[in-house]
Amino acid sequence: MQANRQPALVPNVLVQRDTLRMAKSHAHGAAFRAVLGIFALFGHPVRVVIFRRLARKPMTAGDLAQSLPVSRTAVVQHLKLLEGAGLVAASNEGRKRIYRTDSKGLVPLRRWLDAHEGGAGKAV
Repeated sequence: MQANRQPALVPNVLVQRDTLRMAKSHAHGAAFRAVLGIFALFGHPVRVVIFRRLARKPMTAGDLAQSLPVSRTAVVQHLKLLEGAGLVAASNEGRKRIYRTDSKGLVPLRRWLDAHEGGAGKAV
């Protein structure tokens, strides 16, 4: 009986080199770089948690910080990155700054995923 083999992990350096090559040569380079930027932002687990919580309900940085193992200052820095990428929007309500997800920021990722739907026979 043959043992189930796990696929070999590709060294991270090779993945990074290949990704950079694709970003430079891809026909829609700017769009592909936008997708890479979204992946990079979601590469940090705190930003993923922040985004998921904001998707459930709008919150202040202080509200988010109370339930995270990082300081309010760190939460604000993560929110600024997400806001800069168009994934989060903020509005002032009185003295509070309320953050919420902004679905427009996910458009490049949705387009990229739609272009690669089905997987078989399509280049990624």
